[in-house]
Amino acid sequence: MTLSLLFGVSAGLFLGWQQKWMAVFLHWYHHLTEWSMTDIYLIAVFITIIKMNHAAVIGYNPGFFYFIGLVATTVAAQASIDKTLFWKRIDRKKEKESLVIATDADVRTGREAGLLLCQSCHKVTPLAAISQQGWTACPRCGEMLHIRKHNSVDRSWALIVTALLLTLPANLLPIMSVSSLGRVTKSTIIDGIIHFFKEGSYGIGLVILAASVLVPLFKITGMGLILISIHNQWTTWLRHKALMFRFIQFVGRWSMLDIFVIALLCSLVRFGSLSTVDTAPAALYFSAVVLCTMFAAISFDPRLLWDSAEEETAAKND
Repeated sequence: MTLSLLFGVSAGLFLGWQQKWMAVFLHWYHHLTEWSMTDIYLIAVFITIIKMNHAAVIGYNPGFFYFIGLVATTVAAQASIDKTLFWKRIDRKKEKESLVIATDADVRTGREAGLLLCQSCHKVTPLAAISQQGWTACPRCGEMLHIRKHNSVDRSWALIVTALLLTLPANLLPIMSVSSLGRVTKSTIIDGIIHFFKEGSYGIGLVILAASVLVPLFKITGMGLILISIHNQWTTWLRHKALMFRFIQFVGRWSMLDIFVIALLCSLVRFGSLSTVDTAPAALYFSAVVLCTMFAAISFDPRLLWDSAEEETAAKND
């Protein structure tokens, strides 16, 4: 779907169109890209093939290679697109309506200058226009405009604490059960990692270890540190914390790798009484951990990191 949206916008710009639906398409492309996990799913397919290779003869049909091409095309398109350029070309008719900013030397932020930046298309909008005309959405892409996201810290805390509580059953309970000739074997995430190491697949084991154990713990710990620093108004290492938050946003979806592997195994290994793979309770808990951490990052407003520094600077100037 993301490729279809991007193709529609690209074709419209190539033909010189100026249509409202192009902004809508690009807006939805921006939001859906984060949830498009075809690249992670492809890696899960490779891991599943390696895991099943010793138990079955695997053949490759044309659809497999078409899917690889689709993933490669999607990743290349996402890497090459310049969203800022796209938005400027879509908004070309309004280029002459340049925003004149008259500020003094003491103004350090857009909020102090009476400006608001759209987090989706990066259009700068005067705060005065919002208060006078009652705008609740970006005039270019329709994204909701916020000086600061409402209850951002509270919602992020709630989601991170929930993820932390769910981490225990997600790692301690079995995530997958294998029934073979009447014998049922249950395994946890750690058991699966150990299995790959014993089989000599150290690379696969490290990938699953990073995606299923280290990344969720890093996200929970990192978001916790950021939220604590905001609560205590710590103004040190702001750039490092901002970079850490961006990294948390980037790696968030990779934790779904183990879930995709289990889903593939459950759908493929269906040999009746001979062998069957089913999900176990930890799969639900682990999925909830991933979703909670992703929504915590989405709910968080990174501009809050800099507010304490602004207040400290203002206090020193006074």
